[in-house]
Amino acid sequence: MADDMGWPEVVSADVGVVVVTAVDCLHCIELEAALAEAPLEVPSHWIDKEEAEELFRQFPIFATSIDVLPCAGIFSNGEGKAVIRAATTQRIEDALASL
Repeated sequence: MADDMGWPEVVSADVGVVVVTAVDCLHCIELEAALAEAPLEVPSHWIDKEEAEELFRQFPIFATSIDVLPCAGIFSNGEGKAVIRAATTQRIEDALASL
């Protein structure tokens, strides 16, 4: 599941969420299903960890923070604002509310 925006557009938005996943991640599938039912109110983009080399190159702190998938990064105007490890809908919404 991904919006029409690519990750560069999402990280450049006023507020956007990039969710890093993996093919064999069951929690990623659960999060995708939950967000399909109740989408976030900000732009979002899903990217497989194996395909995120350029994202990680541009945001190395985000890259080094990823240890438990799914992992969500909250960005604002090209700047990383928060990293949510073992991301759930509630954790993402809580982080967005605290901005």
